[in-house]
Parts: sequence; structure tokens; C-alpha cells
Amino acid sequence: MLYNKSMFLKVDGTLSNEYQEGITIQDLLDMKDIEAVPWLVISVNGVFIKRDLFKSHILNDKDEIELIYVRGGG
Repeated sequence: MLYNKSMFLKVDGTLSNEYQEGITIQDLLDMKDIEAVPWLVISVNGVFIKRDLFKSHILNDKDEIELIYVRGGG
């Protein structure tokens, strides 16, 4: 039986260990039922991640992820 270890992630300021090792940004979005809309920008440890890397960027224990919704206005 394959055992997946839990890891801690801080998502939008909330630290939790509900995450399994080896998840990607897209996995995280799916778990949280968040759609990757065009105005969603994601930063991991202060570095912005290109949208085309969401499915391949693997998150690591203690990563800090910020989900930023960019909106225009006047």
C-alpha cells in the first residue's frame, strides 16, 4: 500500500497539514474548489507562478501560497 505523507502549507495566511506530499498548484485549486479564472494570480513563497505551470509545479512542505485576484477599476 502506498502511503502519502502529509505536509504543511500556508494558503492565504492559514497554515494546515491537510495536504499530501506531491500535490501541484492545480491539485490545491481542485481540493479547494477554486476555478483558475484568468484574473487569479498565484504566488508561492513570494514568486509568481505562470498559469501554464499550475499542473506541473509541485508544492513543498511549508510553502506559502497566496491566491490573488487581480481586478481593474477606476
